[in-house]
Amino acid sequence: MTSDHRIDSATLQRIASGVLPNQPWSAYQAAARSLDRIPWESIPEHLRTRVAMLGSFTLDPFVPVLRVEAARVGLWLEPYVAPYGQYVSELLDPNSGLYRFQPHVTFLAIDADVLWNQRWAETQPLKSEPVVGGLLTPLFAGLDVFDRAGSGILVMNDFVLPRLSSEGVNAFRSKGTFAHTVAHANKHLRLRLASRDDTFLFPLSDAVAQVGRAQAFNWRTHYRGHVTWSDPLMRDVAERYVGFALAAMGKATKCIVLDLDNTLWGGVLGEDGPAGIALGPQWPGSEFVDFQRELLDLQRQGILLALCSKNNESEVLAVLREHPSMLIREAHLAAYRINWEDKATNIRALARELNIGLDHMLLIDDSPHERTWVHDQIPELRVPDPPADPSMYAGWVGSLSSLMVLRQTAEDAQRTRQYQESRVREEYRGAVGSMEDFLRGLGLRVAIDHVEDESMSRVVQLLAKTNQFNLTTRRHDEATIRRQIASGAWRVYTMKVADRFGDFGLTGAAILEQEADAWHLESFLLSCRVIGKSVETALLARIAEDARAAGASALSAEFIDSGRNQVASALLPNHGFATSDDGRWHRPLDLPGPEWPAWISPAALHPTGAVLTNSEGHRDA
Repeated sequence: MTSDHRIDSATLQRIASGVLPNQPWSAYQAAARSLDRIPWESIPEHLRTRVAMLGSFTLDPFVPVLRVEAARVGLWLEPYVAPYGQYVSELLDPNSGLYRFQPHVTFLAIDADVLWNQRWAETQPLKSEPVVGGLLTPLFAGLDVFDRAGSGILVMNDFVLPRLSSEGVNAFRSKGTFAHTVAHANKHLRLRLASRDDTFLFPLSDAVAQVGRAQAFNWRTHYRGHVTWSDPLMRDVAERYVGFALAAMGKATKCIVLDLDNTLWGGVLGEDGPAGIALGPQWPGSEFVDFQRELLDLQRQGILLALCSKNNESEVLAVLREHPSMLIREAHLAAYRINWEDKATNIRALARELNIGLDHMLLIDDSPHERTWVHDQIPELRVPDPPADPSMYAGWVGSLSSLMVLRQTAEDAQRTRQYQESRVREEYRGAVGSMEDFLRGLGLRVAIDHVEDESMSRVVQLLAKTNQFNLTTRRHDEATIRRQIASGAWRVYTMKVADRFGDFGLTGAAILEQEADAWHLESFLLSCRVIGKSVETALLARIAEDARAAGASALSAEFIDSGRNQVASALLPNHGFATSDDGRWHRPLDLPGPEWPAWISPAALHPTGAVLTNSEGHRDA
């Protein structure tokens, strides 16, 4: 393969597809060698993810498994593996290889063997408190250093009893048993990780339960070389780890597109009628109710739900509105296409309506024929194969690695409603004449502020997920942003937008580096929901105003082409920036502008975060 050939995600997926379920570790090793033959320079930056692994046992055999599972979802994974057993020292030393590597995700894999060995540090086994304290005290000291010096997110597993206990049926009564030690460690782990925004608890216990404890651990390799995880457990953990990488890279699924017949209910509506479909509290039908419950849990986290079905729209809407056991209603749907056109055409229409990339959408359809045909037409669409048995649907959907939401914000809870309001806006757009008339008629209001504790999670989420209107597509974690603000190096702006139809929420952000005589736009991004409304001009106007007040003579910026952010390419030339020899765009501030758009009212924020009309809001923010 020549180095001038640019690799795409489909190439990585083809290599990974050669490893089939239940194949041994050697199949992963062979596929990883195929990945090694791809020239590094041919991998686009947007497919690369840096992943660090720290562990209490030997993780080297896990690396090819994780790399191949990452390739299966179209990611090129660059690994860093800390020296064996040195997880605490790597975390504590800000100059360690971990921090030099600057990973997007750090996985901290610690097995219960650490607790076991500390428990037997003396002749008689120690009780829970000193054992747990001996592990967690230095560990959390290391996590404190990671908060200050690290990058990306950190994921640590819970502890699992590795084998059946020989402590007897009264073990639950004593604080001196190993079972109590593991439970005590997990309790404190959950409590102390809950307050750390960029640290997540990985449920290894779920993975072990899925594989089966007897098959999860390889005791032969554990005692011979400290390789604890079995081949099946490595595969299951790798599939789940990949979800964190997708989310950290802004590549997680944003919208689930759902078929209806034999997917959200049993049977065919057009043949069986509303009373004949399987949907209700008893079998057959209860399995579809549970599946809808799981989908609604995902929707509450901010993942959009849409329908795409070959049916008569009026019949489907009647079920959505009137069927007593239908849990997913119109109010839960961001959009739908219910007609007799082919599904690929309809899914493309949904993507346009929602302004979401097809690679951020996932189709759930019971028909193998439809899945194959749609995937052939739209290769970038995620089209997993659901179980043949609908009773497995509810358990299966939670295993899909791309359905990972790292942060939940106030905007997430309102996302479906905001898309419904967008449909009303589009109807209004068709009823007015010019674009200027449309914009003036919207009654746009914009509130610009500096980032605060309450808005920090949303800013981090925007940085991670925004791929279209994004000048640089740089990703920053919360710890990095807080460090840069505290040092005086960065100013971080937020922008909330509302109009006569509703509140878009916090949909814009900018990071400014304050250099000697100029301010540099390190990042500048808008949610796709406010593109085309000139709110970016309002944000630039506020930035320019503040820069002049601070004595800066110019603004500078970069546009880094990610292959997906062309919509942002005109921002700089359209606002008076010009290229220079240093590769940056520059705009002298002795020139007037950018001017605040006449059809946008500056606004202030209500204490609840809502946008209020206030002609002085942009100065007070």
